[in-house]
Amino acid sequence: MGTMVMVMVMELKIKKLFIVCCSIFTLPSVSGELRFEPSISTTGTYSNNVDRVVADPTASFVNQLMAGLSANYQSNLTTLAFLGTQSYVLYSHNSKLNNDFRSLNTHGSYSFWRNGPTLIASASIANISGNNTNNSLADLVSGGTIERINQSGGFQYNVGNTSYSVQSSVVYNRVRYGDDLNNSDGFTASLNSKNGNNARTVYWQLTSRYTKRKQVTSDGANYTVNALMGAITPFNFNPFIRFYDEKITGSIANKNRQTTPSWGPGVRWLASPHILIDLSYNFVADEAVSEDYVTANVNWTPSPRTSLVTGYSQRFFGDSYNFAFNHSTRRLTNNMSYDESLTSFDRNNFQEVDAGLELIESREFSLNKRFSWQSVLQLSRTSFGIDLSANERKGLETNVVDYNLDAGLTITRNISPNSNLSLSTTFRFSEFDKDNPEGSRQTDYYRTHMITYAKSLALSLSTNFNLQHVNRNSTNDKNSYNEMRAVINIKKDF
Repeated sequence: MGTMVMVMVMELKIKKLFIVCCSIFTLPSVSGELRFEPSISTTGTYSNNVDRVVADPTASFVNQLMAGLSANYQSNLTTLAFLGTQSYVLYSHNSKLNNDFRSLNTHGSYSFWRNGPTLIASASIANISGNNTNNSLADLVSGGTIERINQSGGFQYNVGNTSYSVQSSVVYNRVRYGDDLNNSDGFTASLNSKNGNNARTVYWQLTSRYTKRKQVTSDGANYTVNALMGAITPFNFNPFIRFYDEKITGSIANKNRQTTPSWGPGVRWLASPHILIDLSYNFVADEAVSEDYVTANVNWTPSPRTSLVTGYSQRFFGDSYNFAFNHSTRRLTNNMSYDESLTSFDRNNFQEVDAGLELIESREFSLNKRFSWQSVLQLSRTSFGIDLSANERKGLETNVVDYNLDAGLTITRNISPNSNLSLSTTFRFSEFDKDNPEGSRQTDYYRTHMITYAKSLALSLSTNFNLQHVNRNSTNDKNSYNEMRAVINIKKDF
């Protein structure tokens, strides 16, 4: 009886949240279709090392009772997608740890008229690892998570035809964490434009972005402008002028890193109907800050299913690269990308305390270099998936470099129309302060192996069972552990 009461209370909380979201977007609009799908589920997990410790492990059975709500609304002017859950977690070895958690992922848009300005909003609630150096795989079973609330709202206006296109937006964002570390508020404004296929005499590209974030006692802002304008000639070589500017300001900006605008002539070579190559020489305004430099970009689109965009330039922190490759066939899909971006007030600053790394406030810009590759091979009854990602983060003030690598392989086999079996293995490598052996350096290796069997028992009733083994080796011995889990989940949709 008590369990049913808890589930009913959790469903009421989710429904209240959904009503609030709906009230924001139920402005006068053309009638649309609302789909409403509540669900309840229970997940039982047996862990032989629930605290994930190196010695004297504690075994426990952890039960999670979950009420969920999924809703979608679509009309000519309004869209709304809502997915929320409320969970109550019970531990057999220590009832004082019992607690409830929530998750949310919702977004919506409202256009004032067809193809007009659009009001956009989104919100998410997630339970993330409170400290990645303690355990980056922290979850509701092992503990060590904190709640992250991310809310955003603003306007966007996109317009275009065969002659030009313009995309613009202004978005306010608010981020809050359960431990109040690195709470921040800010906004981002962007304006992008380019010529259309009907351009006959002039072509152009404009990419601009301004971001500002602040905490109680610190703030930071950065902007970039990349503009190109050229003349269309009867030949395969079209000249252009390029202008670029970038700046970081605020109390967290590194005063030793100066920026300077640059401009220069260039040429666009139509090497073939499917290949564009841009090459330019850029003069800097202040030679004491930087030397003149060369930029190059290649855009290759051999077919509607394949594209490659890659480029080289220079920014205030040095050489800069970008890369994006997409290819798909009937059975194989590949997506690869590499980009470099600045962030502020992230949760990646640590200090050494009692032979461990403690999370502290981040008051600096950081440069993130990210690479990702996703590949899926879909056969008649079997699929193979590869997921690889890497990120190098460098603090521009402290010069501390952290590195993360994730690699995963998943094989899924459809045993019958109502069941499937999957095998997966993942590897995670993390290195904190990797360029400073004398500092608070820590290296972690995570290896996870899992087998999962999923089956539909009825039209709206499903279950899955999985076995999981996690092994972590860390240079901080107290963070190493081995854990085996057996998990069974039963879900009922209404």
